[in-house]
Amino acid sequence: PTNIHIEMFEPNMTSFIQPLDTGIICCFKAHYHHAFCLCAIELDKTGDDDIYKINLLEVMLMVKEAWASISAEMIRNCWKH
Repeated sequence: PTNIHIEMFEPNMTSFIQPLDTGIICCFKAHYHHAFCLCAIELDKTGDDDIYKINLLEVMLMVKEAWASISAEMIRNCWKH
């Protein structure tokens, strides 16, 4: 196909072309993982055999909380180079 154009970037350019890669994604994942682990601990406390049993609504709520924990300042700072 003629509509495909490949760009080669220098090493260590990821943070300049993908600003979310500068820490926001890592922070978001950490908050989500923390919430997921808390849910697993609660299931374990109740004696549930499958401590990783989780439904889609619970996941969506965890994602919402994890994203809400990312400050506006952190997002603004990722665009400064």
